Amino acid sequence: MDTSFKDMMSKWGWILAVMVAPVAFSPLFMPLEVLAQGAEAPPFRAWWPIVNVEVEAGGRGFYAFDPDARKDGESKQRYGFGAGLTDRLFLELEGAYTKTPGGSLEFDAYEIESRFELTETKAFNEAPNPVDIGVLFGVSVPDDDSDAYEIESRLLLYKRAGPWRGTGNFILEKEFGNSRSGELELAYAGQLRYRLTKNIQPGFEAFGRFGELDDLSVSSQQQKIGPGVFGFIEIKDDVALKYEISWLFGVTRPTPTQSLKWLIEFEYKY
Repeated sequence: MDTSFKDMMSKWGWILAVMVAPVAFSPLFMPLEVLAQGAEAPPFRAWWPIVNVEVEAGGRGFYAFDPDARKDGESKQRYGFGAGLTDRLFLELEGAYTKTPGGSLEFDAYEIESRFELTETKAFNEAPNPVDIGVLFGVSVPDDDSDAYEIESRLLLYKRAGPWRGTGNFILEKEFGNSRSGELELAYAGQLRYRLTKNIQPGFEAFGRFGELDDLSVSSQQQKIGPGVFGFIEIKDDVALKYEISWLFGVTRPTPTQSLKWLIEFEYKY
């Protein structure tokens, strides 16, 4: 077999492992029960493990489209700012807004997140790590005292192979603090992109849930996947605009047929 082909397959193997491992094993958890309606929307960002000494401010969100009025118009949005305190630790504060189908957009929680980079970031002209690894810890504090608090932890994986970039997040969530306190829940987020230029990087994203750890399921949870465009636009030295725009398709019955997912952030390296 040609050596260059072997190298290409090796790179693709790493990328696919980082990007789609959470989905690849999902059939193992396929339930036999009737498919449910009203499943919770999945996370809508695939976080990188790489941390820079910089300040960020921006927003992200999604808006769902579906012929079924019970799912049409669902939306979640986050607006906030954060800072890389060191080249290993990043802290972020966000305000969370939610719109239920037929309702209006309302503020519902504050979210505090910290990211820790476990591997050493390689320069662009250096050989990349086999996989960059980090962890994220977050807590959501509800605006309404009757709502539950939520904690979240993520394993963050990132692979750079030539022009390809793969990001995968394995996510654990748990609500606590009121009658909705429940079991740990498992979710995932992934992104694959091709670096045409720094400004334009086409690819696709996948987001979904598996439900509670003692009752894992794919078909009864929301699963979204679709194409996107990502990139960075330099405004001036040390200041850049990061953007992500994806059009996601629902692949299970509880998932809205289509969703527009977006992210815009200003970044200042200091």
